[in-house]
Amino acid sequence: MPTAEGTPPIPATRKEEGLWLLERLVPGEGVNNVPGVALRVAGRLDRAVLQEAVAQLVRRYDALRTVFHAGETRLTKSVLTSFPVCLEGSADADVDAGLRELITRPFTLDGTPLLRVGLFHGPEHDSVGVAVHHLIFDGTSMSIFLEELAAAYDAVLAGDLPDAGPPVPLWPESEPKPESLAFWREHLRDFDSGGPGLWCGGQESAQPTLRGEQLVRPFSAAAKDVVTALQKELKAPDVVVLLAAYYLLLHAHGAGDDLAVGFPVNVRSQQAQRAIGYHVNIVPLRVRIDPAETFRAFSRRVRDLFFEAIAHADVPMDVLLPEVERAGSSWRTTMFRHVFNYLPFGGRAATSIGGAPAEVVEIDPGHSKFDLEFVILPSAAESRVKAVYGAEVLDRGEVELLLERYDALLVAAASAPDRPLRELDGWGATDHAVLGTPGAPAGTDTVLTAIARHVSESPGAPAVVTGEGTTSYRELWRAASAITTMLADAGTGPGDVVAVTAPRGPDLAAAILGGWLAGATVTTNVSDAKLVLDAEKISYAVTVTVDPDASAVSPDNPALPGVTHRELAGSVRQVAGLAAGRPVLWLSAAVPELLLALTTGVPLVVAPDAARGDGHLLAGLLTRHDVGLVHATPLVWARVAEHLGEAVSGRTALIGAEPAPGPLVRTLRALEADVHTVFPARGRWVLADGVPAAGVDADVVAPDGRRLPLGVRGELRLGGTATGVLAHWRPDGSLHVHGPLDRQLTSGGTRVDLATVEDALTAHTDVIAAAVTLRPGAADLVAVVQAPDKPQLAADLARHAEAVLPPRARPTWYLRVDALPETAAHEVDRAAVAELAATAGPPPEAPAEAAPDATTSAVVAMFAELLKRADVTPDTNFFASGGHSLLAAQLVQRIQKRTGVRLKLSAAFAHPTPAALAELITGSAR
Repeated sequence: MPTAEGTPPIPATRKEEGLWLLERLVPGEGVNNVPGVALRVAGRLDRAVLQEAVAQLVRRYDALRTVFHAGETRLTKSVLTSFPVCLEGSADADVDAGLRELITRPFTLDGTPLLRVGLFHGPEHDSVGVAVHHLIFDGTSMSIFLEELAAAYDAVLAGDLPDAGPPVPLWPESEPKPESLAFWREHLRDFDSGGPGLWCGGQESAQPTLRGEQLVRPFSAAAKDVVTALQKELKAPDVVVLLAAYYLLLHAHGAGDDLAVGFPVNVRSQQAQRAIGYHVNIVPLRVRIDPAETFRAFSRRVRDLFFEAIAHADVPMDVLLPEVERAGSSWRTTMFRHVFNYLPFGGRAATSIGGAPAEVVEIDPGHSKFDLEFVILPSAAESRVKAVYGAEVLDRGEVELLLERYDALLVAAASAPDRPLRELDGWGATDHAVLGTPGAPAGTDTVLTAIARHVSESPGAPAVVTGEGTTSYRELWRAASAITTMLADAGTGPGDVVAVTAPRGPDLAAAILGGWLAGATVTTNVSDAKLVLDAEKISYAVTVTVDPDASAVSPDNPALPGVTHRELAGSVRQVAGLAAGRPVLWLSAAVPELLLALTTGVPLVVAPDAARGDGHLLAGLLTRHDVGLVHATPLVWARVAEHLGEAVSGRTALIGAEPAPGPLVRTLRALEADVHTVFPARGRWVLADGVPAAGVDADVVAPDGRRLPLGVRGELRLGGTATGVLAHWRPDGSLHVHGPLDRQLTSGGTRVDLATVEDALTAHTDVIAAAVTLRPGAADLVAVVQAPDKPQLAADLARHAEAVLPPRARPTWYLRVDALPETAAHEVDRAAVAELAATAGPPPEAPAEAAPDATTSAVVAMFAELLKRADVTPDTNFFASGGHSLLAAQLVQRIQKRTGVRLKLSAAFAHPTPAALAELITGSAR
């Protein structure tokens, strides 16, 4: 029986503890506030009458008087006998702001009520806002509450007292049935909860905020019609058809072949349909997708799974989570990241209160517990789909495209339900409009015909400038002709491969052009060549007076291995405007630098090797020759940037070979350089940001070769040839290149861009340069950093990484070096970095007398107690040893109780071993 203060506290259910977990993860954020609503009334309401109507409902429903107490190690609940109801709000000109504050303000689990109602008087209407915590409410509860609030207001207004209706006690959910538990265990057997994430969106933030946004789109008339048709044809309800299309949408965007989608199920019994409370279980609907299967067959499988899941929905997933969530140490290691919801009546219908019409308006609470949730809102007039998405992961533009493709996918599936899934067109109208438009036709020039034109028009103009002198375009062309003659005499011609090994200068330029004029493919790899042209052979070539015919070389002949003359010309056109008609510096051995100068008729200034490490020397070259463009690797730029001063101002700085570190880009831009990043792709340059040049056949493709739409990451393909770089199309039809594919990792469903990790580390004041790689044979990251030798460097970098990188992107080990290893091309030597990383790892086993410190020993004991294991060591991973998110919440509570240090729940995921947590505790206690 209720006491004067309420019922005695009882433990919360596992499902309720799951919500508490989120409270601990992002405290003070209101993440569990139910998506709020407001009744917008076309008239004036009486505040006293409304307050009494709310009080009646509070007295009637035990759920509305249920409060929770968050203790040190557990959550309890009780039912208050009563509590005073006080309406919030006032006559406020900014009604929307008042409603949003009411609905988004967090509740505290300290025994205070979890419901508040406000009345706001606007200039043209009154608004009643309802804010409530998910622990006592769900979507169905909101509909019941609004309906009964309107009825109670009308009754009080008419003087019908006392309360109408019998008391409604808490409806207790039954314990999961054994057959349901067995069903879900089998259904989720061997499921990888850390499967791949979507190929769109950004990298998750360092610390979770669960910040979310919403976007609503009506279904097209065509999509609405085909869903109705598919229902009949497939003998499946519309929710199944729509769910099947949602799976395919996620699959097409990289979610994998074995994926689970959460589906909320109302678990109220027939007798408890009017029960207010948190009576929803989100069940994980797992499917395996076979691209060869037809949409008809796939939909039937989804239908069968759907009905089976509904029949076994009495199991809250929080009950099964401990058995599945074992791998990884991220708060995102859950059953699913994507949810599909279906509200049969299209949301909440309009009503009336006090005789005035009232419109139900939803207030976005600003949070999303999942990466993406589609909520279907069907109605006879207009069916809609609402996307609720994690704003840390996706942006509005990406979600708009996802909604558009969802609509298109439904139409495509209906038009050909017996076509294999891989053949369905999942592109939206925007994708087709931007990417389906033919590009500008290719020019008629090859690089050879372009250079030949400059030879004809300006034969005496400087082509190659060195410290020893200048070679004109006529002289260079004649030297190339001599090479062509020499190759012909040696029996070399079209289709043969010629290797060139000369140093940068006019001889190298002549050898490359001469090889092409002979129809040969030019390379620097001597092992693949029929003939090797070294400096000695080039110098003995005999000059001839008959110029070769550049137009005789077919544009479709390979100029470089895997690159035709036509494609090479296209890649040069893409960057031609960056030099602005001024000389180009030849600082590296890259062929594009040579071609960028010679095809545009400007001088190619050969820099001495010393200029790669001497900023003063480089600055002198830039000013003396009025250079317009310089290309160098990040390592070279980092060495010279601080000494360039004003010399680089107004010039194009190309950072090539690898992604440009942010601090380096900021330094060069502060010197007023025009900074761009280029990536090598089979001898060509690809701008990190830019529109493909005319005639360049560019695609972004999935691993299975499918062309990918706007915003979806895949491998860049040029002229049908793979490039080995990751890119995506922007909405304006330009490309954004992320970097080499082998620098992209997926860990526990989280994309990790190693260049982004390196960029974050170089932002630390002590780090000059960084190279990050996987430790061979392990899944942890190793950072090799060029930095001063400081005792606490590794600890400082670990703290820095925790502040700026998500858990799975944080290196486990740090190795300091005086300088990063580099190749002859002045790029980071990744093979040498991998060898260094192999030496990283835990130190040799400590002597027996070197026992763990007291803090580490205490945390080891807590691990052992919670995990019920006797083999815990300082390096035991909590989550790999049977721990899960609910136990992690208990762990941080026990740490606070025993050490006095309050840690965020996310700290358990970021520092999953006793040693790591002990170090964090010790640092926090200082």
